[in-house]
Amino acid sequence: MKKLILVLLVVCCGVQISTQQNQIFSPTTYDSRWCNNNQDLTYEYRTSMYHFILKLFKSITVRGNLNVVFSPHSIWIIVAAIAEGADPVTQQKLFQLLTLPKEPCIRQAFYQLATSRVHPSNDVNIKNTRVWLFDDGVTVSPTWYDLVAKNSLLEVAKAPIKSNPVGTAKEIERIMSSRFPRLDLSGNSVLLDTMDYNGLWTTAFADAEIERAPFYNLEGEAIGAVDIMRIQRRVRMGYNEELRMKIMELPVGSDERYRMLFGVTIANHDFKTVVTDFNIDHVFDLIASLRPSLVPIDVAIPRMVITSDIDMKVIMEDLAVKDLWTDPAVTRYISNPPALPSSFVQRASLVLNNTGLSYASPEPATAYSTRTGLDPILGRDFIADRPFIFGLYDAKTWTCLLATAFSQPTYT
Repeated sequence: MKKLILVLLVVCCGVQISTQQNQIFSPTTYDSRWCNNNQDLTYEYRTSMYHFILKLFKSITVRGNLNVVFSPHSIWIIVAAIAEGADPVTQQKLFQLLTLPKEPCIRQAFYQLATSRVHPSNDVNIKNTRVWLFDDGVTVSPTWYDLVAKNSLLEVAKAPIKSNPVGTAKEIERIMSSRFPRLDLSGNSVLLDTMDYNGLWTTAFADAEIERAPFYNLEGEAIGAVDIMRIQRRVRMGYNEELRMKIMELPVGSDERYRMLFGVTIANHDFKTVVTDFNIDHVFDLIASLRPSLVPIDVAIPRMVITSDIDMKVIMEDLAVKDLWTDPAVTRYISNPPALPSSFVQRASLVLNNTGLSYASPEPATAYSTRTGLDPILGRDFIADRPFIFGLYDAKTWTCLLATAFSQPTYT
């Protein structure tokens, strides 16, 4: 059995492709040496990504029965890599879907921001793998590959998809750390994506403050039980009147370079409506609304492990990306023969527990009448004992690395 080998194609075929093969591919690329990316494009990049994130969020969470975790950040990068090599018509459609600018140098600046959000460390463990796996008989365009490799958009790999699909499926399972029973290997390539998170809070939840507690639906009915982690601490909170949702931020890591944002509705506001009504303004309004509390707030969130296997091909078809899987003209500038990915899958996992780098220092008791410094409707607590959303963010750019909807206590 041939063994799947991840290789940099610039080594194995970049200098081996013949002149005749080179003529097959289009030079639709840009020379990054002439880009001057000294300007700060963080806001433009973040806006571009969030337009796409919200489209994904609505489609994935509804299909996932409002109980799912996924990485919009990683998907955005993969689709950008595809767009950079797609035929002109499809390329423009994908650029519009991603809200990417036409100017190549600005896109490159966006890619540099996107691919530098995850920093390996001992206190925050985030593993992200993005691979386009091609059949052994496919030759990848060195021009396209050079672009995606230099911008760290994805890796390219070869496998005997056609000659040994069973062996290839086993190797994919090893790479993804998950088995996809319905993985389609009928095409000449597949897109693979993983994102795993396990990190330490900047301030830990005490072991003694974990209790088994009911988890409720929006009608107030107990539908299960979760391990609730409790702490009293000063936090940043905000409120959105239109969504009737309050937001809380908790820092992650030694230098607080990551943040978790939690959102829970009040007054029994319909959770599904919140998910489907989210827009770009809501995101930025919620972030801007965060204010530090002047007194410790009662915080309670479930301890959990969430893992989701998502058929991204179906999700992309929801977003009107249909020709990529069936029309050779779409990817004729990416490979020869043209890449026709039969699967696009993402496995995402997230661990929330009470461990942290330090414990909250006890604070003197304050009178209940002491002002919190927050919108009065927020009250003096954040209790996630009913459907809620949360996500992992990079603190510098507010890139959403992982997004989660939790409505059923099935992972505890």
